[in-house]
Amino acid sequence: MKNNIDFILPSLSPEVTVLDNDLKVYAFKNSDMDVVRLEFFFSNSGTSNQEKIYSSSVANNQISEGSHKHSSKEIADAIDYYGAFIEKSVDKETASVCFYFLKKYQENLIPWFEEIIKDPAFYQTELDVYIQRLRQQFLVNQQKTDYLARVNFFQSLFGETHPFGVVGKLEDFDMLQRKDLIDFYNSFYCYENCSIIVAGGVNQVLFSLINNSFGKKDWKRKGLLNPKTFLFESAKNIRKTINLDSAVQSSIRIGNATISVKNEDYMGLNVLNCLFGGYFGSRLMSNIREDKGYTYGINSVLYSYKDIGLFYIAADVKQENCQDAIDEIYREIEILKTQLVGDEELHRVKNFMKGNLLRSLDGSFELSDNFRSILKYGLTSDYFQQYLRAISEIDSVEIQRLAQTYFNTNQMVELRVGNATIIK
Repeated sequence: MKNNIDFILPSLSPEVTVLDNDLKVYAFKNSDMDVVRLEFFFSNSGTSNQEKIYSSSVANNQISEGSHKHSSKEIADAIDYYGAFIEKSVDKETASVCFYFLKKYQENLIPWFEEIIKDPAFYQTELDVYIQRLRQQFLVNQQKTDYLARVNFFQSLFGETHPFGVVGKLEDFDMLQRKDLIDFYNSFYCYENCSIIVAGGVNQVLFSLINNSFGKKDWKRKGLLNPKTFLFESAKNIRKTINLDSAVQSSIRIGNATISVKNEDYMGLNVLNCLFGGYFGSRLMSNIREDKGYTYGINSVLYSYKDIGLFYIAADVKQENCQDAIDEIYREIEILKTQLVGDEELHRVKNFMKGNLLRSLDGSFELSDNFRSILKYGLTSDYFQQYLRAISEIDSVEIQRLAQTYFNTNQMVELRVGNATIIK
């Protein structure tokens, strides 16, 4: 039996600075770095709080496409001139605008970042071009089994009217107006809804620049939209086939709503998920890829929202083997529920997870990226130390208990997409 590998994790306790408007800046400094990562993290700015479908993701994308002072091209040229770049993202609950730049150009770039964050114009011409690109991508996606499996899985799991389950249609692009973006931006892209996370070559000059540009109350909340509250109702044993005549492969999604990161079982469930389908040496990969040859890749995912979690298995498989792959997935679940995991396999998974955790926290950028989870879920700064201990201490009896508790196949949504005459 191999011994566990012991690691000491770096601290996720940043230096905290409070701006003049009480906005908090969380800093992970590394004086040896010349590059800075500056992130504006907006809570409640995800797709679940939008009134008009696509307004959240389009507003986030278009925030850098022109201000009331400069055009989209002028902003892009300035950002490129100083070697910086922008990374934007939206999920169902939050949004982020992240800037990467050289420390020596911070005085030149912060005013441009201020325009992007505080004064987007949402020009109609830019919006029209972007919407047309989205329409084209939408039509392409309708011929992809993995895309259809993903969006229909969420719809089946949460329901057609739930914010997590709403699926956009082609005509929804025609209904999206510039005003919808402005309303969403004015409601959620404000200092009251923002946290700033900065990492890398951070110095006192940068803090002063950030305070001068973002420490005022001139970008306060002006919109009327409010965060929504909604209930989650678990789907019950849904089995669904979506036909795509042109499909050359089939896509599978099997899963259910589960506990969130705030639940005491979540850390252990992460270990179970990794063993089951969360890494290349997992049971699903060993069986369905290596042994049976039904797919190039299969994995299981455990993901947390603020108040609920999501567990699912995803795979693209040969159409003629679709049902066989599904049968093997359920067989592997049953084995975990009825047979104890061997010590050697569990040690291997533990060491993989510990190494992966250490790599994910190796560097100030990585620390700042993981700190976003601390903010999003309201976790304590020692969460990852607790997680490391949970990985070390879990045993095969607990793995079996978790499988019996949370791998309830009678409450799972099973979705397959492909040529229905082959995969049914």
